[in-house]
Amino acid sequence: MRLFTIVLLSICSLTTFAQDYNIKTFGAKADDKTLNTVAIQKAIDQCSKTGGRVIIPEGTFLSGTLYLKDNVNLHLMAGALLKGSTQFKDYPDNAVPGSSKTNHAFLYAFNVNRIAITGQGTINGNGQSAEFQLGDDSGPKGNGGRPVLVLMKGCKYVDVMDVRLENSAFWMQNYVDCENLHVKGITVYNHVNFNNDGIDIDSKNVLIEDCIIDSDDDALCLKSHDADRTCENVTIRNCVISSNCNGIKFGTASLGGFRNINISNVRIHNAPVDRIRHWLENMKFIGQAKTVISGIAIENVDGGITDNINISNIYMQDVQTPIFIKLGNRGSTLKPAAKNPGHLRNVTISNVTAESYSKMTSHITGLPGYDVENVQLNNIRINSMGTGTKDDAQIKLPENVTTYPENRMFGYIIPAGGLFARHVTGLVVQNCSWTTRAKDERPVVILDDVKQSSLTLLRAEGFDDVKDLIKRVN
Repeated sequence: MRLFTIVLLSICSLTTFAQDYNIKTFGAKADDKTLNTVAIQKAIDQCSKTGGRVIIPEGTFLSGTLYLKDNVNLHLMAGALLKGSTQFKDYPDNAVPGSSKTNHAFLYAFNVNRIAITGQGTINGNGQSAEFQLGDDSGPKGNGGRPVLVLMKGCKYVDVMDVRLENSAFWMQNYVDCENLHVKGITVYNHVNFNNDGIDIDSKNVLIEDCIIDSDDDALCLKSHDADRTCENVTIRNCVISSNCNGIKFGTASLGGFRNINISNVRIHNAPVDRIRHWLENMKFIGQAKTVISGIAIENVDGGITDNINISNIYMQDVQTPIFIKLGNRGSTLKPAAKNPGHLRNVTISNVTAESYSKMTSHITGLPGYDVENVQLNNIRINSMGTGTKDDAQIKLPENVTTYPENRMFGYIIPAGGLFARHVTGLVVQNCSWTTRAKDERPVVILDDVKQSSLTLLRAEGFDDVKDLIKRVN
């Protein structure tokens, strides 16, 4: 009882001194012209002393980098629009190691606690600015220091709720080495530049729920940038995501790996706009103009350990490849290449309905001597475009040990029409069906160097020969 009283008094104390700080009081002007960085930062600094909310009222406020501080809730009222500067000079390099790709950001937090971004307003990164149009980050100019809209590193007890985030110059959100992160009810729209991810998570004890994410690049992306730290204890549920790249993705950065990840009740479909990708023009055998690369992509390619992944109740349409699982050893550019590819094991994917538009069907692949371990596919329903030929069925896929992992890393055709698995130990496939919209002459399932497998209650329609669903190699 005494402990309860102490806790209650602590809460009451925080509540008593919490205050609202309207940025207009500190001189901010809602004219979409004045650079309000200094005024808004003053409000944040003052709010941090007592705890409370920094109020962004109705109107359009322009600013450069803002540094979030302890005990501050940046709260956007309905009709509020907080816009990032269009110029690089307003986004200083914060020189914090391990943030990945860029340390420039519009909203930045480093080693601060009990912070929040909330409200019914909008934060716009102005990522369409001519200064930020530098091409893909793998190009000759790199990312050029393009700012992330939200970058947090080493923060604890973080809430991001209800706001709309749009038009970042780079990734929309990047949470690195944070703990106790809750993202709920936000709307993301990110289609004005290259590398426009929806949300990137390299943290632990994370809950993401009830979000709408619409991005040109990977929509919902888990990352692991530190070999001594895993991205772990993450729950993602009840989200709608759309992308011109991957829907749900683990990696590519996977130095530490991923552990205890639970993803459920997610709808995946193509993005409404495609200004950059144009897969129908730039890839072979694509059956629809706007498509998601892979609905679910699990990539462990930098020596990390990925373990205990549970994904369920996923509905996806407009995808090229429904499920892509890869254990590799790409020779990471983030640090010296790992001596071995680590482990990718204990993955369960259940209750998936998918509609696909390519010849790159679902595939699970390890490496010679390094198997993907213990994968279960339960209650999977995939309707594909078919069109596979007998020649397609004879294709021998290269190992491509160090190739960047993507559904097309082996080419634009997978020799199996439903599922290809190679270098896998412990594969369970049960109660799964594959149908095609056009005739397909490939085997439904190909198992190449697969040990300890159990495949039961399989069905197929639209294939040339479904008497023997499974072809075994080696």
